[in-house]
Amino acid sequence: MSVLKTAEIENFRWHDMRHHFASKLVMAGVDLNTVRELLGHADIKMTLRYAHLVPEHKAKAVARLVEVA
Repeated sequence: MSVLKTAEIENFRWHDMRHHFASKLVMAGVDLNTVRELLGHADIKMTLRYAHLVPEHKAKAVARLVEVA
């Protein structure tokens, strides 16, 4: 039995790991140019397609405004 079946993971693509890697780096505060270099992208536009932020991360970013007010 494959590892994916055992973990009950469906519709997995190895490419998904690149998206996860990029998103985690951005949420950890790594600048986009460094993420671009790590992914080997020539164009920052491609990196932006990979670097998705989870809603909780966006909410924390907005909450920082309250801290400085």
